This record gives sequence, C-alpha cells and structure tokens, in this order.
Amino acid sequence: MIVYWSGDATKLACVSLRVEFGGKEVTNARMSNAPEQHPEFERWPLAATLPAPEWEMPGWPATIWRGIRGRCPHCNAAPIFDGYLKVRAVCPHCGAPLGEMPADDAPPYIAMLVVLHFLALFVVFFYKGYYRPGIIMDGFLLILLVLLCMAALRMAKGAVIGVLLKLGLKRERL
Repeated sequence: MIVYWSGDATKLACVSLRVEFGGKEVTNARMSNAPEQHPEFERWPLAATLPAPEWEMPGWPATIWRGIRGRCPHCNAAPIFDGYLKVRAVCPHCGAPLGEMPADDAPPYIAMLVVLHFLALFVVFFYKGYYRPGIIMDGFLLILLVLLCMAALRMAKGAVIGVLLKLGLKRERL
C-alpha cells in the first residue's frame, strides 16, 4: 500500500489523497467541492405526505411535563389515566385521542433505565469493599426497586403518550 498526499495538509479543504493497492489506484474527491444534487433527489419525509396536525400542542418541555404528571398533554385539564396504567380513550375536556397512542413497549424500558441507574448507586455503595449487607438489606433493595419501578412506569407512560401526541403518531388500525 502506497499513500500519496498533495496539497496543504493543514487545510483539509485542499488535501487530496491517492492510495495504491497492488496496482489499483483509489483517489478521493476534492473536499472543497460541494456534492452535486440530483434534480430527482427526494428528501424524507416528503413535504406533501406529512399530515397536518389536528391541533396546536404546547412546547416539548410542557408536553413532557404534563405527561409525567399524568395530565392531558394538550389541555392539562383532565387526567390521562383511568386507573393505574389504563389510558382513557379520549380526553374528557379537549377530546385528544389519548387511547390511540401506541405507548406499549417504550415506558417499561424508560422506567427501568431510570430506576436501575438510581438504584445502582446504592448497590455499589453497599456492596463495595469488605462490607457485605445481609439478606435484610437485599430484601429492602428489592422492595425499593419494585416500588420505584411502579411509580416510574406511570410517569414514563404519561411522558411517552405526550411525545406521541405531539408527534401525531397514532396506532394503526388493521
């Protein structure tokens, strides 16, 4: 393999590189030249295919915070949940389609990610060095893990519903 440099190596826009691999030569394009745009190049998503939002939503922080609190991400006037994790079909105040948001798999992962990072601190501190807590401390940490996961799951599900409602992503009907 032989490498040839030409141009000023301190200015990346002026460097060109030529590499030979057993008789075959490979060169790079000059970096100062902009890539040519093909007239039929499509950008994704196509502007014509984007659905118009059904209503105006608040900003991202407000939407996520309302979801974490368990309130409707659109109006903040009614609760999202009808029970512990059962989502209402529509908001009774503004009619937002809360039940059509596919918040099935993401909330448990988010809740466990947050809780286990928090609980890992205690595990590292308790089990570091020569101190080995007994079965009572293990049981206490296990109960704490379950309670924190249950609380975080509801908050994560509300936040995911808020994000999905803001993005306009609904569950597809077959």
